Amino acid sequence: MNQARSTPSTFPTGLLIFIVVCAYFALSQYYLINSAIFSSQLITTFNTHAELMKEPWWIATFYASELGGTVGGILRSAASFIALYAAFLYWRKKDAALPLIRGKVRAALLLEAGYFLFFIPTVFLGFAYPATGGSLWYFGSTPVSEVLFVAGFAVLLMVLVIPPVLLYLRSKIAQSSQRQGIVKWGCLACVAYLFVVFWFNATMQWVGMLTSFGSGIMLDPVNLAGFLASVFGLLFVAVFALLSVLPAIKGSAFGLSPQRIGFTAVAFGSYFMFGILFYLLAGGFAARPWAWYEMIVPHNPYLWCVVFFFAGLPLLVHHRKQL
Repeated sequence: MNQARSTPSTFPTGLLIFIVVCAYFALSQYYLINSAIFSSQLITTFNTHAELMKEPWWIATFYASELGGTVGGILRSAASFIALYAAFLYWRKKDAALPLIRGKVRAALLLEAGYFLFFIPTVFLGFAYPATGGSLWYFGSTPVSEVLFVAGFAVLLMVLVIPPVLLYLRSKIAQSSQRQGIVKWGCLACVAYLFVVFWFNATMQWVGMLTSFGSGIMLDPVNLAGFLASVFGLLFVAVFALLSVLPAIKGSAFGLSPQRIGFTAVAFGSYFMFGILFYLLAGGFAARPWAWYEMIVPHNPYLWCVVFFFAGLPLLVHHRKQL
């Protein structure tokens, strides 16, 4: 048997999936712990914060947003536990594990969808705070435009797009649909994440910064590099991913190219590697307390995605593997 045809049985797809899910699991637990500590501090200092915020409706909005994020973190943490177990079974048992993990994948998708739904209070806050002209206390004085574009527009699109896609994918799995239907909606979910959670979200962070601090910030080479990587780099990754999975979405049985998927994964992971580099070169959030510098490292629940760079490399050099 020639090399090209013997590779499919030896390629460690299950191991790569398991490694990626391990990273997702680890960071989910880390952010849940941090979020729980922060929420407990908010609760114990409620009277102090209430005096700062004054308006009862704003106090309720603020706490619903912050504590809602923690509840969502609990759901994502649970989803990551289930996903880790399912990925381990698939790694060890390969296709024989599929009947065993079907229910577990459905549960993880439901919990992940719930994670985004708990951002609904944040969406309200994202539009309510700018409507007051920023006159209310929100972690001191937070730029109105950053809140509007990030907590408002970006999170709104996440809430509107991601849960329905995940829940429809879950329904396809629950109905024991044909493999092609599950692959189609799995691809659509991945593309939705790339466009909405990553590209649009990062773009809104930069729009919020530009409208708050002016286009002059683009004269700084580090800022310019971060802007180009976020707005155009992530857009390229998302569009390339869409074009790569389009045949599978349309129903082709041989529509997924491992080389294209590998390139997408490497390019996507590279964004986070460059993001960490730009963050360090900029002196961190303390030196530039702006939206993107806050979200790219210190408050980035997707920093684990750097693992895609390493997971994608084997796919780039792998030939004629049918996913």
